[in-house]
Amino acid sequence: MSEFDGIKGFDGWSKKLEELLVAAAKASQTAGHAERFEQSRRLREFIRESHPTTPDIEALDEIAKKAAIGLLEQSIDDRLKSMAERDAELAQLAKQFGDAASSAKATAASIRLERAKKALVAINDGILKMKELRELLKTGSDQDLAKALDKAIEVSQSARRLIESR
Repeated sequence: MSEFDGIKGFDGWSKKLEELLVAAAKASQTAGHAERFEQSRRLREFIRESHPTTPDIEALDEIAKKAAIGLLEQSIDDRLKSMAERDAELAQLAKQFGDAASSAKATAASIRLERAKKALVAINDGILKMKELRELLKTGSDQDLAKALDKAIEVSQSARRLIESR
């Protein structure tokens, strides 16, 4: 049994449309889209069921059609607004994550640079100590040890230049 069964004439259909429009107005004021969809469905059903096809009934059908479309447009607008809000939130989060990533990259680069500096300082200190030792040994009798230290200094300096160039 349909809510439209037994309706006759323009007055009956007019009263039914008035009832549907009141329900549609209430639905349009609610936040839930499900109720607006339901009322839009009822208005479309009104259009299908109303009879006879006369100019006055067609005028009622036109009113029902505009109300049904209005309810759906309101739901679509709400959905689009919600999507735009989510999109803005996503853009904001992407920006925050991008900033955090940039900060993390800068911190990582700083840490790597600090390690390289420490390595260079250690190498330079080692070279200085080996040079001091070589000078002490040159005055001594162990020429072979002095030559070995010269080679160690040369290799250390080569390593330092390699690190500095990167």
